[in-house]
Parts: sequence; C-alpha cells; structure tokens
Amino acid sequence: MRCDYHVHSSISADSSTNALEQIKQAEALGLDEICFTEHLEIYFHRGEEWHLDLQDYKQRFAQLISSRVKIKLGIEAGIALAAEHFPELEDELRSMPCDFVLASAHSVDNIDPFDPAFYEGKTLPQAFRDYISAISNGIKQLDPDLYSCVGHIDFPAKGAHTESDSRLFYRYAPDEIDTLFRYIIPLGKCIEVNTSTYRKLGQLKPPGEDWLRRYVQLGGEFVTFGSDAHSPKYIGYRFDDAVEIARRAGVKYYATYDRMKPIFHKL
Repeated sequence: MRCDYHVHSSISADSSTNALEQIKQAEALGLDEICFTEHLEIYFHRGEEWHLDLQDYKQRFAQLISSRVKIKLGIEAGIALAAEHFPELEDELRSMPCDFVLASAHSVDNIDPFDPAFYEGKTLPQAFRDYISAISNGIKQLDPDLYSCVGHIDFPAKGAHTESDSRLFYRYAPDEIDTLFRYIIPLGKCIEVNTSTYRKLGQLKPPGEDWLRRYVQLGGEFVTFGSDAHSPKYIGYRFDDAVEIARRAGVKYYATYDRMKPIFHKL
C-alpha cells in the first residue's frame, strides 16, 4: 500500500494547485491511496481564508474521481487555540464526518514559526520545546474521537531560523516529546512522519529515527506518512527514506484510514 496522507490543494488557503493535478501526479507515481488534508483553522492569525468552508469542501471532494488512486477525505485541524475556542472547532469537525483528521499546530501564541520573531532570544532547541509544548496543550483540549494523528512535530525546522542544521533531535526536547507521546499513545492515536522537512537537507541525513525510537519505547506501534505536498512535485516525497527511518526505529505498522478507523499495514 503506497499512500500519502498529507496532501493539500487550492481548497486550502496556502495552495494554488488544483486537486486533480495532485491526483494525476499520485497516479503517475503509482500510489494506491492519497488523503486530502485541507486546512481548517479558526481564529487564525493569518486570516479568515484559512477557515475552511466544510460544506463547500465536501461538495468539491465528491466531484473528484480517479481511475487508479483511492481518494480519502481528510482535514488538517489547527489546534493552536485558546481553550475557549475548542468547542467551536469540535462542532465543526462533528459537522462533517471524514476519513482522517490530522491535528497540527502552525503557531505558538499567534506567532508563526515562519516569522523570525518566533526565534528571537531562543536557541533552536528552545523553539522546538515551545512548539511541541503547544501541540501537547492543544491536543489535550480536543475530543480524542475527533482526530486520528498528530502532525509534523518538527514543523519549526521549516521556519525562519538561521540554523544550518534545523533537524529535530530527541535530545532537544525530551520532556516535551515524552509528554506528547505518553498522552496520545494510550488513546490509540499516532504520530505523523512528515517528509516536508527533507526538502532542504542537502547532504544531511533525514531526521526522526531518534524520536521515533522513543515513540516505540513508549508503546507507539504505528505512524502515518505524509508529504505535506501543496504542489504535485512533492507528492510522496522521499517516502522510501521515511519508511526506512521508521523501520529502523522499530515502528511495526503504518496506517491508512476509513471513516476515522485505522487500517494497519506492516512495515
């Protein structure tokens, strides 16, 4: 089962790619399944255009067809929210049953990791600690029945930092990573292996084996693989590397989803 479980199209505020272009590329690559995870952000600092119109999305999704690739309906739900806003997010997620919900954070205290201000007065490890803490704080506010997986815990690696090596290492945020993993694993949720941070590695090795090994030590058994592709050229990007990293770390399975239920595939 070759699949990409983090794909965006022009339905998301930050992509200009028609969904059919993404599907066509997935077909060309021989993928079996992709999941569109369009952005749903409420009270987001970038503006109201990030607040996904779920009914419009559902109607547009229903028009997508593919001769070869199975297409799944997903949402990337922003959880960098004040506590009082989570009931509204939950109501929106309940309003549109889908296959997969990726819970993720794109800001900390309304500061985006793509903003240089996020890194002012911080080392890169401190930035990661702040970011992963924000994920933990948010995910604990969200009804576990309404999400499937936690996305891109190494998101600051893509941001406006000045480090030549921005990979997330477990030693940078051991307490914060453990807190997150200890919370989601008993709930039957998983972590995403997101390959978007691989795009600017140069000669550096892809990251993640150390924190995935810790995930396994704490009881994690499965992951999802996502490219975070906003354009066709990144569909399935370096998934062979991601699979090998997860396998070396001891991860047993990766998952696809149907109506929020995981389907396990052996690594």
